[in-house]
Amino acid sequence: MIAQDRQEGFLPLAVVATVGTTSSASVDPIPEIAKICQEEKMWLHIDGAYGGAFAMVPEYKWVSKGWEMADSIVINPHKTLFVPLDFSVLYVRDLERLRRVFTLVPEVLRGDTIEGEKNYMDYGIQLGRRFRALKAWVIWRSLGRVGIVSRLREQIRLAHVLADWIKTDNRFELTAPVSMGVVCFRFLGAAAPSPRPGTAARGRAGSTDRPDQLNSELVEQINASGRAYLTQTKLRGRTVMRIGLGNVLTTEEHLHKAWELIRETADAV
Repeated sequence: MIAQDRQEGFLPLAVVATVGTTSSASVDPIPEIAKICQEEKMWLHIDGAYGGAFAMVPEYKWVSKGWEMADSIVINPHKTLFVPLDFSVLYVRDLERLRRVFTLVPEVLRGDTIEGEKNYMDYGIQLGRRFRALKAWVIWRSLGRVGIVSRLREQIRLAHVLADWIKTDNRFELTAPVSMGVVCFRFLGAAAPSPRPGTAARGRAGSTDRPDQLNSELVEQINASGRAYLTQTKLRGRTVMRIGLGNVLTTEEHLHKAWELIRETADAV
């Protein structure tokens, strides 16, 4: 893609690699992408908004492979680390490059005192911003590193528990490997009877677009009940259901009730 862009007169500037995509929490091959960026002299930005925080968990240290070669990394503690919305953290290798782009200080005022006080309006589009540090400080002080890691591990455990339940019901299938605290699965419909000899086998839920409609209907009905909340997304062009675990108050009992509600709703569709 880079070579094609250059042949067509474009100048490729940057690659955005993702650690924990919104839909399924998938992770891009960061080391391989970083190597290409270095060879092509391109900016590498790592979007770890959701998944980056899992690097705190020792057994998930693999998600940070290649980060040392990035030019910038973003992590959103409001998505994973229990900080109230909104709180994003941007790490930049060369902070001066940001200041040169965004600063509004005229040349006549530049001098030895320009960085005497860090003015964050010089490092982004916003001229003013809310005081976000306090709510993050409260979380760090309340939970500590050990407490945060413990809660992240519990999210991962619950995600695998739900995945095991899904595997036991042949009306459903997992549609992505379980990664972090996100589970993507799909309702296939009631098992179809074996086809009569000489007839073509049909999908388990009939026409190709019927499963997509069924999954959307399930999500809508469950959410309308007020007893649980699901989201839906598209993976490889197919509509799938999605559960994201992240609330510190969620227990296995809550998850079990949600799964029973999903199965009951599936029975009625």
